[in-house]
Amino acid sequence: MSRFPDWPPDAAPIPRTALSRGVVLSGAGLKGLALAYPWVPEVRDGDTSPDDYIVDSEAPADPPRRFRTLQAAVDQAIRDGAGARDDGRRVIRIAPGFYRGPVFLPAEAPPLSLLGAGSEKVTLAARIDAQMPGREYEERFDADFAAAPPPVRAQFARIAARERITTGNTAVLRIERSDTCVAGLTIRNDYACDRREAAPPGAVPDVNGRYAHGQHQAVACHVAGADRVQLLDLHLESFQDTLYLQSPVAGIGRSYLSGCRISGDVDFIFGGATAFFDRCEVVTRGSRGARSWALAPSTNLWMPHGFVFDRCRFSHDGSEAGRDGTSFLGRQWFEGVRATPYCVPNGAQYRCVLGDADNLDAHVGQISRRCLEAVGKCIVLNSQIGAHISRAPPWDAWSAGDWSPRYRPVQASGREFLRYLDAWLAEMKRDYACVCAHPAWLRVENCTTCQDRVRS
Repeated sequence: MSRFPDWPPDAAPIPRTALSRGVVLSGAGLKGLALAYPWVPEVRDGDTSPDDYIVDSEAPADPPRRFRTLQAAVDQAIRDGAGARDDGRRVIRIAPGFYRGPVFLPAEAPPLSLLGAGSEKVTLAARIDAQMPGREYEERFDADFAAAPPPVRAQFARIAARERITTGNTAVLRIERSDTCVAGLTIRNDYACDRREAAPPGAVPDVNGRYAHGQHQAVACHVAGADRVQLLDLHLESFQDTLYLQSPVAGIGRSYLSGCRISGDVDFIFGGATAFFDRCEVVTRGSRGARSWALAPSTNLWMPHGFVFDRCRFSHDGSEAGRDGTSFLGRQWFEGVRATPYCVPNGAQYRCVLGDADNLDAHVGQISRRCLEAVGKCIVLNSQIGAHISRAPPWDAWSAGDWSPRYRPVQASGREFLRYLDAWLAEMKRDYACVCAHPAWLRVENCTTCQDRVRS
């Protein structure tokens, strides 16, 4: 193994303790002010907690303890929790087998642990994509939610009522409940990137019916604004948008991932939440020929941490596409952008102003503070990075290539944010000078190279 180049190359080393798991997940803000109560995930080699519910696809159902589907067990836990005097954790033990999604864990549920028999033995799967019509979603899954408690049924109804369900409603497992732990299973979105109306006009599929380009978002696991979530020893599989770590509307959302393998091709670990990845494997899939960015953080400018990867491995599935430095670690998700203030070409008949919404009307656009401040932060430390990842640089611009109204360049720090936008911010009468003192937004440090092919 050789050393993967640090990036940016001239950056000072990060102190060893500055990005430990405890620091990243502590809930402390940029100036040490508490954003949330401190959190230290309980890391155990094996969970021997007594189970409250058993899910077994091969055994007869025997409520209120034994069920054949995971959603039925979650529904029972919600009903039991509604009548309980305490807010105690419920443990759902999942036997080896195949289970059909989607599964919803609403905010109204009690704290839940979903403990599978192992990622090679337990699979939760469904085929759902962002361009799916709501009526199709309803027809396929209505029977699974017909007897669900009100919070679950309401979530299903909201999705089914949409014309197109959109990315945030495609998850096989949706986690809204804070303090959730999920361990020991494979969560897979089986959408094959084959919806014709999601592909560009004139696009031709490959021999397997898959399109390399278009809007093929299909989430496997969605942490939907929840805090203190543990994802342990999971295999998460899809193509585009495999793992969505969504920040809450207010406050901080923290997740801890350990021993997970996450596979995809386009922006397949994305969102604005804070997450610490410990000894995980991030697998780029080249099989459908899409250009690949593994990571797409949209961390708010005022959050101290976005995604931190420590002792992880970035590998490739061994197929032809996306190898030999043609893939990227990631790009900073310009979440919600319709009009950019960045790098407007001289003479362009285009103007962007700061406003309350994000839109573009002819050649005049607005960008909201929420969108402007979704800068995206990601640090990769002490990890192994395959030859499929570009060295110069490992990060890519948003909407790379020719300038477009959604363009944003790579920004490794607050200083670069100001270098690009200082004059525009002055015109908008906004002062962001303090961001120069913020810690790094993007870093690669103390990493080595590794073979491309994914480990068995």
